[in-house]
Amino acid sequence: MTMVQLQDILGDQINTVNGLSVDADDADRKKAYDKADVIARLAKQMINNADVILRTDKLAGEGKLSDSTIQKVVGE
Repeated sequence: MTMVQLQDILGDQINTVNGLSVDADDADRKKAYDKADVIARLAKQMINNADVILRTDKLAGEGKLSDSTIQKVVGE
């Protein structure tokens, strides 16, 4: 999944939660909130993972990671 795809999914979830009618029953509201919460948590982890990869690439590009453990973890 790309960051653009992730952004689209997050936007959809925001619209779903935001568009809940005041008349929506509590079960539907809770289901929508729970789903949005799970997606937000997974998105946070994806962003953190991408950050690690970007930092590793930067350090590798600067020649500061010769035989580094992180380089092996991210597949460099």
